[in-house]
Amino acid sequence: MADSKRFIDNGDSTITDTKKNLMWTKTDSMIELKKWVNYQDSVDWVRVLNENEYVGYSDWRLPTRDEMSGLYDESFSNSDKFGKLIHISDVFTKGCGFSVIAKMIDGRFRTWVLNLRDGEYTNPDGLWTLTEAARAVRTIVEND
Repeated sequence: MADSKRFIDNGDSTITDTKKNLMWTKTDSMIELKKWVNYQDSVDWVRVLNENEYVGYSDWRLPTRDEMSGLYDESFSNSDKFGKLIHISDVFTKGCGFSVIAKMIDGRFRTWVLNLRDGEYTNPDGLWTLTEAARAVRTIVEND
């Protein structure tokens, strides 16, 4: 059962994960860019967030596999861009992609992708041919 107080809407287009001490973007690349992204597109999207100091921060990044695993909980109910059920908190904006790209695995030319419909992970080949969505995250530091 999901903790209803785990994800807090900060009212500034970000969501705080109180369990993992993370700040997530409320929307994802699908909502912001209105298209699926490959790995390089997702890295570029996060770079632009940092260059523009999105909501006052310049340390946005793609999540690790462990970080993005905290987004998924079968008891959560939200809807993706197709109106299908995805299992992330309803504090995140509806209409997002049904997948999340993680940062590249250290020392490997691969990444993880989490399917928010079923909680399954894939480790696909072809980072440049992926058609997924990205969600940026940052670690909350003291004085935030």
